[in-house]
Parts: sequence; structure tokens; C-alpha cells
Amino acid sequence: MDFFTWVGDLSGWYWLALGIFLIALEMLVPSFILIWPGLAAIIIAALVALLPDIAGEWLVLVFATLSIALIYAGRGVSRKLRKSEPVSTLNSRAESMVGRHAKVVSFENGEGKITISGVQWPAVWQPGEIAAEGHMVVILGARGVSLTVKNL
Repeated sequence: MDFFTWVGDLSGWYWLALGIFLIALEMLVPSFILIWPGLAAIIIAALVALLPDIAGEWLVLVFATLSIALIYAGRGVSRKLRKSEPVSTLNSRAESMVGRHAKVVSFENGEGKITISGVQWPAVWQPGEIAAEGHMVVILGARGVSLTVKNL
């Protein structure tokens, strides 16, 4: 018995079991790849239920084609979902300060310290700007723990 005859003789339950196994494996190893061949195997199980005399060659061809097509479609969906997620500043305290106002504590040669909610931060001013103690600034960005600021 050759491979394609063996595949053609398989029950749809084997394809369903393969699909469930691949999807379960995806849950254990989250790669966002194995779910698509698993879904293709479930579709093949439905195809075998509808057309029980389909040749093994066709089953393998349709399974491979569906797997590849679903992987590429899934990657496209995944990219769209990742782009729509907002950029989080949860683990970057300095970046979460952007847009807030702060009070100047010290200033010398374009650098100094500012205070936000009682916490001092190193700051860098825009070129040519001068600040004095007590002035208010707005935070434009963060580089490491140093904040880039502009006078209000």
C-alpha cells in the first residue's frame, strides 16, 4: 500500500484528531503557525465526510494548499491586529511622562533637573533655550532616564 492510498483510506476522524492535536499543540507552543494546519485538517475532515471516496492525492494537495493559504492569511490578520494595538508605556516610566508639565529645579548649559510629583528627573532642553529655577516646562520625550523638555 502506498502513501496516497493509505491517506485516501483514512477516516475523517483521523483528520479531525490531527486538527485538534495541532491546535492543542499551538496552545502549548504559541507560535501562531500550527493553528492554521490544524484548521486545514479540520476542513479536510469535513471534506472526507462529504466526499468519502476522494483520492489520497487530492486530500494531500488540498491539505497542503489550505495550510499554506491559511498561514499567509493568518499572518496578515496578525499584522493588522498588532498594528491596531496602542503602544504601551507601562514598563517605561520616563516615556509615560511625555506631555506632562514639570517644574525646573536646576539648569546649566542646556541640562538640568526637573521635578514631577515630587520626583526629580534629569532633563535636557531644546538647543538655545534657557530656564530658571521655578519655571514650568513640558516633557517632549525620553531617552533612557533623561527627559527632553521645552519651556512653556
